[in-house]
Amino acid sequence: MKISTSFLFDRATERMTKIQNRLATTQAQMAESKQILSPSDAPDQAAAIQRLKGEVQRQDSHMRTLDVAMRRYTAEETALSASNDVLIRMKELGIQAANDTLSPDDRKSVAVELKALRDQLLSLGNTRDDSGNYLFSGTRVNTPAFAEGLNGDVMYQGDQTQTRIPAGVERTVQFTRAGTDVFSRVVRQDGNSVGFFDALDQMIDGVNSAQTGQIQQGIADLTQMHNNLTLSQAQNGSDQVVVQSQLDVLSETALRFKSTLSEIEDLDYAEAVTRMNKEMMALEAAMGSFSKISGLSLFDYIRG
Repeated sequence: MKISTSFLFDRATERMTKIQNRLATTQAQMAESKQILSPSDAPDQAAAIQRLKGEVQRQDSHMRTLDVAMRRYTAEETALSASNDVLIRMKELGIQAANDTLSPDDRKSVAVELKALRDQLLSLGNTRDDSGNYLFSGTRVNTPAFAEGLNGDVMYQGDQTQTRIPAGVERTVQFTRAGTDVFSRVVRQDGNSVGFFDALDQMIDGVNSAQTGQIQQGIADLTQMHNNLTLSQAQNGSDQVVVQSQLDVLSETALRFKSTLSEIEDLDYAEAVTRMNKEMMALEAAMGSFSKISGLSLFDYIRG
């Protein structure tokens, strides 16, 4: 059988080229820390990687939305708690002012504190979240919920629209709240309803003018306001529980997807280093063999 020199050269070159390509692929995998460098390397795995990446992105997007909601709920909780504390103090002052033993000057001092507390409630009604959006303006998040006119009357400037966000399978939670739902109107025994801040102003006027009946009405109004705010606090707490539970579920799901993605996509460095060393040794051996074979000639054969 006749084997030409060119055939030997071609076979040796082909073998070295294959080893060099495998070595280059391994080195590229190590540089990228990935098993698959292009979809053509493993179409099925590449498709699975893209699907898992899409799932991870969706989970992360949903988690970011819920994180924003949680921060908003935390700000709401603080404002509602502070508002309830103010109402409790106002009720204490109202009961004190209703005492007939108080002098007119004493009642005026009480009225001064009541006015300061009323202004504090107005400020709390215009609380913003960490993004600068007003909490109690409904969807008009760039508009202060309440504004005081020149005559001292307080007007609601937000809207009644309530937006909700998904928080689990077929479950949503309230994202925006209307100020009139939180600082809601009071309904009196005669059936008339009075605005939140109007009722406070009427009580303060009653204390200033020593009108016991008006003060007593104010105390009843404060009780109703406190109950309404307590309900808002309960709703806020319930929404926080639901959102936190969903965040935990999403976090676990995202972790599972990322773990599966890592198994498919990430490179096993120990295996890759071992493989690279084997390929380098194979390349060195092939090059050494080729060097010896290419140095042989007919004259060397005759001399032998």
